[in-house]
Amino acid sequence: MAVNWELLKGQYLKGNRASQLGNLALNLMRLHVLARQGGDDVVAQHLVRESQFFVEWMVPTINLDTEISSATELLDLQRSLSCWKLNWAERWANESEREQVAVMAQEWCDRLQQQCDALAS
Repeated sequence: MAVNWELLKGQYLKGNRASQLGNLALNLMRLHVLARQGGDDVVAQHLVRESQFFVEWMVPTINLDTEISSATELLDLQRSLSCWKLNWAERWANESEREQVAVMAQEWCDRLQQQCDALAS
């Protein structure tokens, strides 16, 4: 899966914080669905990597004086994504571990959606 990461980064950073969080939440929802269905592990792995990039690109744009909790939460997500990548093939092949990824991805999606809603109001 060849991706022009620089082009994607430019487009991603053009969006406001709500759209950035929304794109990240959408990736996690897609990951949740793939994990529940036992779907394509290559696509799922790509979503994890892309989500890591989204966090990596977003965190430096956060004002740490006013949004430290958002930055901390995103770094927690980044740690979860990194853990998921460890032993990926074994994790994805194991139904209970894949279910754990699905549950955690849904939880992160919900948390990010709450942040989006808070920004919108």
